[in-house]
Amino acid sequence: MKYLICAFFLLFSFCSVANAQEKEVVEDGSHYVLHTVKKGETLFSVSQAYHIEQKDLVNANPDLKFGLKTGQQVRIPVPGNKYAIHKVSREETLYSISKQYQCSIDTIIKLNPEVKNGLWVGMKLKIPKKDSPAFSSEGSVVRYTVKKGETLFNVSSRFKTSISELQTLNPFLNSRGLISGETILVPGPDGEGNSEENGAENTEGNQVTATLLQEQTNDVKTYPEPVSGDCQPDKIAASRFYHVGLLLPLYLPANDTINRIRVTAEEMFQDTTSFVDKAVSDLPADSFRVRKNAVVYPKSENFLNFYEGVLLAADSLKNAGMHIDLYVFDTNQSPHVVDSLLHLEIFKKLDLIIGPVFPELQKPVADFAYRNHIPFVSPLSSSGNLEETNPYYFKINPTRKCIIRETADYISREYSGKNLIILKMGEYRHLPEAELVNMVKSNYYSSNLQPGTATGTLHEFNYPEGGLDGLKSILSEDTENVFIIPSEAEGQVSVAVTNLNAVAEDFPVTLVGLSNFQKYKSIQTEYFHHEKLNFLSPYFVDYKSRLVNQFIRKYRHDYFAEPDQFSFQGYDVAFYFLSALFNYGKDFYGCLPSLKVDLMQGDFSFKRVGTNGGYMNGGLFILKYTPDYRIERKGVTGK
Repeated sequence: MKYLICAFFLLFSFCSVANAQEKEVVEDGSHYVLHTVKKGETLFSVSQAYHIEQKDLVNANPDLKFGLKTGQQVRIPVPGNKYAIHKVSREETLYSISKQYQCSIDTIIKLNPEVKNGLWVGMKLKIPKKDSPAFSSEGSVVRYTVKKGETLFNVSSRFKTSISELQTLNPFLNSRGLISGETILVPGPDGEGNSEENGAENTEGNQVTATLLQEQTNDVKTYPEPVSGDCQPDKIAASRFYHVGLLLPLYLPANDTINRIRVTAEEMFQDTTSFVDKAVSDLPADSFRVRKNAVVYPKSENFLNFYEGVLLAADSLKNAGMHIDLYVFDTNQSPHVVDSLLHLEIFKKLDLIIGPVFPELQKPVADFAYRNHIPFVSPLSSSGNLEETNPYYFKINPTRKCIIRETADYISREYSGKNLIILKMGEYRHLPEAELVNMVKSNYYSSNLQPGTATGTLHEFNYPEGGLDGLKSILSEDTENVFIIPSEAEGQVSVAVTNLNAVAEDFPVTLVGLSNFQKYKSIQTEYFHHEKLNFLSPYFVDYKSRLVNQFIRKYRHDYFAEPDQFSFQGYDVAFYFLSALFNYGKDFYGCLPSLKVDLMQGDFSFKRVGTNGGYMNGGLFILKYTPDYRIERKGVTGK
């Protein structure tokens, strides 16, 4: 019955759109039809009615990323337009816009000469549209199972298509290669592409499969995305009983084995009651005794601490009136164990799944969560890219790319008008840090276009060639000298930081780096304080906080141990998502901006990754080493 109701609702949406009164307008040289949103309409239903892709609707109406509202007027691009119109948002740069549309900065400037005077919020830019792909989503699209050793080039050649077309059909391939055994979508040309030998199904069946896949994807995309303030705690949600699955590599068999001690023949003979008349050959070969003071298998320790944090969070919410059944599964870091767990009947009843923690084990569970509409949380790893295609996927730790982007924006905001110095210690173009440098440069040059803005100066200095004396020649005694070291090699960073420490005696110096700098053991911590190191991190524990100290006392009382980063993370992840269930129910996605909870070491802020994707946390603490040997939290960015 539930599915019939959904189907009827969708049909009603289509009819209401088709009968809408329309008005054609011309804005910025582009033709649009104005459509007034009716009750019950969704982004998907409007796009289907006008035969337009959802991304083109959002490009023409940036406010749609916050969801549709009854009575809202939506601009429908008329086919044949050469340009999309982009409305500039706060903190956007030419570089970020060019990346968003995969278009060069020069092209944007050529089409919009006014940007030479700078960008401003609300400014409308003409962006050239990309050529339509050679294939159509309504054509013959087939599933193909990747064979061992195959590459994107092999598959594109086999199906007489381009690599870019494969990446368009399978967005996750934009950031990685093929994996043996995975299923991807490919255009279904005549001949080779339709043969069973190549892993594709017949043409008719493939068209049906593609349609069903599209309907499933679009059904997911129609979840409401209200802005912060539109959600209120739901009393019905608070009274429900929730089933939560926690998948961790606890390595229970290894813990059992490590606490067994073999019993020697001499010890057995000392047992006069059992072995007094036995020969050595008669003694059992597998006798053991249990270790008196049990030890923990080393690989288990972090995840046991995480589990203990989860238990404290669940206990807090149970005390607040929440009804929770927590099911804990030991994945033992085994794909076979994970696959077997998914066949348990309880999994279909889960309202939330946390883990597995390792990306290589997540895909089957994430796919299961997708099929059954269950929120899935990746609690620890920033690797993998399942959030790009799975709308039920939540990634707690932001990717390195996200942190680099936020760091570049932070530098532009915080140190506008200062003396920016990119301290080159070696070739870095192949490193992720190169993206940081490119973004900083782009933000600098974009702000330089705005009249009346104090842009400061920007240098890229090759330290191995110029040396310390050359470096001092470009430093300012009156303005802060803000350094960026684009390197991930500890030796190079160590040399740079050591020399900056000497420079900081005579010049005002600030070092902006990545969080991995503080992990380098060859660098004296006092150097970071002397150079006022700034960096962004998803973690920060304020040991002066009353809440943190209450947690520590409770943890000590219950587990006779000190909490660590994993203990805090277990609490944060569980408390945040259990609170979301408790307040808003299982479909809490659009209400997360309204969820205000106090966490131990994080400040979560989830943003959707594309129109078809899931969510990634972008909440990052701005941390600063101070000259008086403290680490201060200056604020939170990415929210």
